[in-house]
Amino acid sequence: MEKSKLYPQAYFQASTIEQVLSKLVNAQKNEQPTTFYYLTRGDESWRFDNEKEYFTEYRKDHDNSFLKRTYKQLIFKIRYAKNNYTDITVQAATSHEIDSIFEVFEKLYPGSKQKPTIVTTIYTDPNTVQ
Repeated sequence: MEKSKLYPQAYFQASTIEQVLSKLVNAQKNEQPTTFYYLTRGDESWRFDNEKEYFTEYRKDHDNSFLKRTYKQLIFKIRYAKNNYTDITVQAATSHEIDSIFEVFEKLYPGSKQKPTIVTTIYTDPNTVQ
């Protein structure tokens, strides 16, 4: 079974994600997962070899990021788009396993909301400029 949820305007701190990942490791009895770490900043994109490198850059301002950790019985994905949303997907054998992961994000969501970026355009009528 699988659940996905979009958290508008959310940016979850690295420590929150690391807490959830630590919980997954304990639940999977030290099974070695398949992982994918990706991040963009401006015109650069990065694919990381390990979690430490990924979280070092994740803690810095960035535009988009994606982390996926896959076990035999569980898949966790988190995708962030700056000033837009964080999307989380969990696939597991039971709803209890899924809910225990989402509980962390639900609790922290209100404090994770980013203030939207406001773009101000000033219009000057060329006929009134002296």
